[in-house]
Amino acid sequence: MSGGLNLSPTKKEGIMSGMKRWILLSLFLVIISPLWLPLDAGSQGHKSKHGGDGQAASGAGTAVTYPPMPGPGKKVPIGNDYYLIYGFDKKPKLGTMIMKVEVFAKDGKKDTSFEVKADSGMPSMRGAHESGERSFKLSNKGDYLLPIDIVMPGGWEIRLSLLKEGKIIFRGSYQFEV
Repeated sequence: MSGGLNLSPTKKEGIMSGMKRWILLSLFLVIISPLWLPLDAGSQGHKSKHGGDGQAASGAGTAVTYPPMPGPGKKVPIGNDYYLIYGFDKKPKLGTMIMKVEVFAKDGKKDTSFEVKADSGMPSMRGAHESGERSFKLSNKGDYLLPIDIVMPGGWEIRLSLLKEGKIIFRGSYQFEV
């Protein structure tokens, strides 16, 4: 006697036929499954909490750009009449840091008539750690303040927007490593 299974030729054919069907079905699914990817790819775009897919609301697919700003503590021009200076309560690291923005008229006097908003996230992981656009709070000293949560090491970006009478008059970004 041998140690193998004694199957009749009919049962062997039935098992082999079932295995062939399973292999052919699996192969068929592997071949056609990439066809669904392009249909679903459009729904995988960046969806931030501040409205949409990272594109301008008024444009027909025009991406909103946030030009790089000079580093913290430096004057950032806002047109010809204003400038801002931004900074942080501590060197960017894991945890929560407070971003501070001061807006000045060209004569050097603080101006608190702006609405200041920011969105932060990791450019390399767009959509994964986005904060969504949030408004800064105005302090008694006339500083605009916003907590920024840094949740993991890597490259981060803060995208800043200034509004005057409801219209965006400035956009800028600051990138840093943690």
